[in-house]
Amino acid sequence: MSMEDVLVPRERHDAVVLIGVDRWENVEFIKVYAVSEEIAKKTLEEFFNARGLFPGDYRLVSRGHEEVGERKVITTKTEGSLSAALARLGLKLLSNGVLYLENIERLYQFTLVSETLYERIASETTTKESRRVKIKGPVDELEALSLGLDAIVENLRGVELSEFLPENALLLREPPVERVVELLSGERDYPLIVETKDLKKYAPLDFPVVLRLPPLTVEEFTAELSQRLGFDVDSRYFLSYPPERLNLRNVEALAKLVRALMEKKGLSEKDVLELAVRLNLGEL
Repeated sequence: MSMEDVLVPRERHDAVVLIGVDRWENVEFIKVYAVSEEIAKKTLEEFFNARGLFPGDYRLVSRGHEEVGERKVITTKTEGSLSAALARLGLKLLSNGVLYLENIERLYQFTLVSETLYERIASETTTKESRRVKIKGPVDELEALSLGLDAIVENLRGVELSEFLPENALLLREPPVERVVELLSGERDYPLIVETKDLKKYAPLDFPVVLRLPPLTVEEFTAELSQRLGFDVDSRYFLSYPPERLNLRNVEALAKLVRALMEKKGLSEKDVLELAVRLNLGEL
């Protein structure tokens, strides 16, 4: 494959290059699929040379073998989840053709992101989300997890992360640091997602994606609980709640507790809430 050939869209049987470009045609994301590691390296080098790109401007965020499975080809149309994830970042998915997978069981892949995109993803927080009184949908920043990159999420909000992950991702909650080091340094064909409530614990480790989800505000917590219970809840019950209790998982737990008390105790909404809050805080 010549330097010029690597840019020409055509049918391929050895390697394909998928890229994410912004509206100015800057290459912000690169993924190479190839029948071997050697061909993947060669294809990536030829692509850099042909596009006049500098390897130092990109970070290698994922590499390793990947099972072909039921796929017959790889093209932009078969990479729907990747295309959607890039679109949410303002990028368009392009490729240099179609890679046919006949008689191929495993592929080798490299995934790289530009320093610009890396810094953008790593620095995004949920500031705008925390200003909302009602959480009606997915946290926008968590869409970055669908890119298939290793990530660490300080999840003080109690968001369920599994719905944002690629199918082959490994989600670990509060794993030992030694285990994370072992996984990050080894060769894998899946992204690692670490969920924690203490980001400092993993501070020495480098993740392409670092997300921080702050606790709910008292107003958000109250709004979520009111929605689940079907009646308005006074926010004063939660003014003294510790931040670590102001999360979506505790909202669900408290809602179940309130409903159970209402069924068995026959108390008024006010009395039930006061009792439920005390039980939830361990004050009885």
